[in-house]
Amino acid sequence: MSGWKRAVPAILVLLIASMPIVYYQVGNLVYTQAAATNLECSGHSARNSPDEFSVELWNEDIAEGLFEKNETLAGDLEHLWFDSWDNATIDVPDEEITLAAWIMESNESRPWVILTHGIRSCKANHEVLIPAAWLHQADFNVVLFDMRDHGNSSIEDGLVSAGQREWRDIVAVWSWLQDEKDVDASNIGIYGVSLGAGAAAIAFEQVEEIEAVFLESAYSSMDKILKEELEFAGFPPFLKDAAVFAGKISSGDNLVKYEPISAAKNIGNRSMFVTQSEEDYRIKIHHGQSICEEAQANVGPEGHVECWFAPSSVAHQDGQGEGVLSHITLMLTQPDTYRTHLVDFFEESLASQEAVV
Repeated sequence: MSGWKRAVPAILVLLIASMPIVYYQVGNLVYTQAAATNLECSGHSARNSPDEFSVELWNEDIAEGLFEKNETLAGDLEHLWFDSWDNATIDVPDEEITLAAWIMESNESRPWVILTHGIRSCKANHEVLIPAAWLHQADFNVVLFDMRDHGNSSIEDGLVSAGQREWRDIVAVWSWLQDEKDVDASNIGIYGVSLGAGAAAIAFEQVEEIEAVFLESAYSSMDKILKEELEFAGFPPFLKDAAVFAGKISSGDNLVKYEPISAAKNIGNRSMFVTQSEEDYRIKIHHGQSICEEAQANVGPEGHVECWFAPSSVAHQDGQGEGVLSHITLMLTQPDTYRTHLVDFFEESLASQEAVV
């Protein structure tokens, strides 16, 4: 037998033995890129504070002008700036995580809403500051906070877990309001945007005492999002499973353990609002539609579901020319309708402190 023929079995064994390692390494590359945070909050922290904030749009890399480009309220925000606020630090029970928060309290007898930002963002983003201002002007008390691995909160590993850990941050703030502010659970609502909406949905599903959740541009399933992202980038969809596998090995996170759509399936006699731009390029509209349909199909006789989908995209200039943004833009392009939906939903869904005393 020639030396080559003798070497073939050994080479095959080596290749087979190395396949799990290669599979993990490829998956880990996908996982770490997809899950990486931006510890500088994509520049929002340096530019924005409650008393003076602006809108900075980012390019979704849409090659063609696919959508109608709407006018926005971005140039007229001064009336939304806060006169005062308090800083707070909130510990996550049984974890070495401390969350940085802004507290805007207007009336102790009125409801509270916790607002949760998106990925690579923080409480200094207009995407939570604008709805917080609308709610506060309607006499709601509001809390904005940085999720773990974002903004000024504790850095755990610099990676996002697609809501698998972040939902515990929301519950920590929800519990803190009850313990520190003596707020009844029925008087606390949750607002989440994008990743924050996914985490809010998971918290809503996990804690049945959470009465009301408002989901802006939520993903229904991380499994589907990963597949869609890979297909768009030209990678084979099987790498989705490799990324999930790598997440389990690298950080212990099962990225698909809790799925936001389960919140709709288990809504019971509670309240949910789902909204999204029909032109959303970052999270496809079928995600919001699926959550809406599941909630409508499963809501109890005393529960409440509302959904609002409408076209919305924004043109903006960047260093490479004109860009288009269609993710989380309804609050900018249809602000009056958005504000009405937001305020009315929480007015109808939450009791007042006076009612629960």
